[in-house]
Amino acid sequence: MEFCDECGGMLVSEKKDGEAAMKCRSCGEYQDVDSEDFKVTEEKEEDPMDRLNVNEDGEEESARPTTQKECKRCGKETEQEWWLKQTRASDEPPTRFYRCRKCSNVYKEYD
Repeated sequence: MEFCDECGGMLVSEKKDGEAAMKCRSCGEYQDVDSEDFKVTEEKEEDPMDRLNVNEDGEEESARPTTQKECKRCGKETEQEWWLKQTRASDEPPTRFYRCRKCSNVYKEYD
């Protein structure tokens, strides 16, 4: 975190004339960016459970837990992967997602 030399306010990254710069939230002053100290990265946070493992037969397997449940697309009970994700406010219960291993249909259920 960087602070303004003029007023001590917090600096936020912003583009100025197509170049990366730091702008003070309080006084609006721009400060140059030292290329060694400042690096712009856009990384997508990867869910480790999305990675597939390859079994001894060369087939891909998910690391997620499974359950037997009726698939909404297949219409019969199949093996399904499931996982939880917080999609609403933190005081709400998480959303449970299911993916049918037979047809790959993904659907969600709220508690």
